[in-house]
Amino acid sequence: MLRLLAAAASIVTLAGCALGPGTSQHRSSPAAAPATAAPAAGSLEAWQQKGANQVPPASLVGVGLGSIEVVNQTSGAVSDTDARRWALAYVRANAYEFWAWNSQQDAFLLRSGLSQVPATVFSYDLGTIQDSKAAGVRLEVTRLVLRRLVLRTVPEALRQTFASHLFLWTQYAFYLDQVGPSRLEWIDRTGARTTKASIDAGVGSSELVGGTLASDPLMGDIWVSNSDWDCTAPGVREPFGPLCNQ
Repeated sequence: MLRLLAAAASIVTLAGCALGPGTSQHRSSPAAAPATAAPAAGSLEAWQQKGANQVPPASLVGVGLGSIEVVNQTSGAVSDTDARRWALAYVRANAYEFWAWNSQQDAFLLRSGLSQVPATVFSYDLGTIQDSKAAGVRLEVTRLVLRRLVLRTVPEALRQTFASHLFLWTQYAFYLDQVGPSRLEWIDRTGARTTKASIDAGVGSSELVGGTLASDPLMGDIWVSNSDWDCTAPGVREPFGPLCNQ
């Protein structure tokens, strides 16, 4: 699925990562926090066990929904209170993803627990990190503007569709209503920037992110993303229908 940057609500929230082509890339999360930000709780050793080579900023734990609207379309199967808790967990997990992306922490994306199938869900992030490292440059990814998180029930009849894309089917998914601008840039040692992908202001780049809630001792409540579908792709819109509608 695609996914790029969604400048979400409050603190450091960049949405997904819909910059590249395909039917299953990634798209949303917070921008990298300032280097002067206070570190998160937990020892460096604890974070290293999750694949990180540094302690992330504490601000990632304290993200908020800001102006993001949370819409619960589960017909009462999930309470509005839980829907908001899950939405906040998604924003937090997305913040960790974007921190890892901007910090070139590919091992963290693979080992942190942000996904049970990270090589698939974070394939676009991982590919751009590997390419930038090979080129000897830094990455700067800015997120899409995340306007709404719509919680929807995913029919079990789609289970095989998920499996065929190496995703895990989950009962619930968030539809991400998000728009540009978003940008992925390479920054070389001289500070020169090269734009590798971008989405213009106002251009829609919606996605559907299936997953479950998890409480992590270091990261707090997070949405474990086990699928990420680009709702702008014809091959996704056909089988998913209303799940990918505004």
